[in-house]
Amino acid sequence: MLAIVLILFLVLLLGGFPIVVAMGVPSLLYVIVEGLPPSTMAYSIFQSLNSFPLVASPLFILMGCLINNFGETSNLFHFCRVLMRNAKGYTAKVNIIVSLIFAGMSGAAVADIGGLGQVEIKAMEEEGFSREYAAALTAATSMVGPIFPPSIPLLIFAVLAQTSSLSCLMAGMLPAFAIVIVMYLFISFQCRSKLKPRASEQEQRFAAKESLWQATKQALHILFLIPAIIVSMLTGLFSPSEAGAAAVLYILIVEAIKGKFSFKILKDSIIETYKTICNIFIIIGVAAFFTKVLTLEHFPEMVSGAFLNLADHPVLILLLINILVLLVGMFMETISALTILTPILLPVAAAIQVDPIHLGVILVLNLTIGMLTPPFGVGLYTVATVGNVPAHKVLRELLPLYVPLVVALLIVTYVPPLTLLLPSLL
Repeated sequence: MLAIVLILFLVLLLGGFPIVVAMGVPSLLYVIVEGLPPSTMAYSIFQSLNSFPLVASPLFILMGCLINNFGETSNLFHFCRVLMRNAKGYTAKVNIIVSLIFAGMSGAAVADIGGLGQVEIKAMEEEGFSREYAAALTAATSMVGPIFPPSIPLLIFAVLAQTSSLSCLMAGMLPAFAIVIVMYLFISFQCRSKLKPRASEQEQRFAAKESLWQATKQALHILFLIPAIIVSMLTGLFSPSEAGAAAVLYILIVEAIKGKFSFKILKDSIIETYKTICNIFIIIGVAAFFTKVLTLEHFPEMVSGAFLNLADHPVLILLLINILVLLVGMFMETISALTILTPILLPVAAAIQVDPIHLGVILVLNLTIGMLTPPFGVGLYTVATVGNVPAHKVLRELLPLYVPLVVALLIVTYVPPLTLLLPSLL
C-alpha cells in the first residue's frame, strides 16, 4: 500500500497536478482501501491547523503587504542607495542589504522579489549592470527572506516539529547574516567584470545630490520596526503572533499620521494576505494527513534506517540530507516540501543528535535555494516576469551565484552554534 501511495503521488506531481491534489488523492485512496473512517482525514487536517503559532503567519504576511502597498519599500531602497552610493557597484551591494532589511518585514523570498524586484533591477541597470545579471542577483539575494525573522517557513516548521516558534525564528538570524556576508564578498569580486561604465545621467545626478539625512528621515519609521519586532520577542514582551499584530497596528497608525492611510490599500493588502495564507494553509492541512498516512506505513522509520545504513557519520548523513532536500526543492514548492519532509527527517536528525531547530534552518535554506532551480523554480520565474527577462538568460547569470549560496548552506549545516546560539540564550 505504501508503494501505491508513493507512486500515485509522484505520477500526479510529475503530471502537473496541483500539489494538494497530488497529496490528497493518494491519501483518500488509502482511507478507502484501509477502511478508515472518512472523518479521520477531516480531523487530521483540523488538528494540523488548530495551532496558535500559525496565527503569526498571516499577520507577518499582512505586515509585508502593507509596507509594500504603502510604498515604504521604495523608501528603504532609496535609503540604502544613498548610504552606499560611493562604493563601486553599489547598487548590487545595496540589493543584498535591502533584501536583509525587507526580509524582516515579509519573511518570504517571493515577496522580496515582488516588492523590490523592479526597483532593484532598474537601479542596477542604470549603474551599468546588464538587466539579466540584475534579475539573477535579485533572485539570489531574496533567499535571505525565508531565513531572517519573521520567517514564515520557520514558523511552519516550528508547528510541524512541535518546538518553540520563537526559538525557530531567532535561529534564523545569524545564518541570514552569514548568507549576506558570503554574498557580499562574492558580489564585490564579481563587480569587477559585471559592471560596465555606462551610468545614466539620472544615476550620476542621484549619486551627487541626494541627502543621507533626508533619506534616513523617510525610512526611519520602517527601519525602527525590524529591531523592535525582534527585541519585543526576545525580551518576552510579545509572542510572535502578538508581535505581528502590533507591527500591523503600528504601520496603520504611522501611515495615518503621515496622511497616506487608505482603506483601499488596507482592503487590497488583506485580500492579498488572504489569498497567500489560504494557499499555505490548504497545503499544510492536506500534507499533514499525507504524512500521517506515511507514518502509519512506517515510512519515516524506513528513511531513517536507509540514511543510517548508507553512512555512519553525522557529517555524511547531513550531506545526504542536503542533497535530498535540494533535489526535492527543485520539484516542489517550499511549504509543501517542508510539510512532508519534516516528520520524515526528524527521526534521522534525532538519531545523529542534530537539534530539531538546526534541522529546520537547514531544511528551509535548502528548499529556498531550490526555488531558484528549474524545472519548478518559483523564484527564478517570478524574477524573470518582474524583470521582463527570459528565464533562460536569468538562469545563465544565476549559475555562478549558486556558489555563495551553497557555501552559506555548508556553513549553516556544519557550524551548529551559528543556528543555536540565540535560541540557547532565550
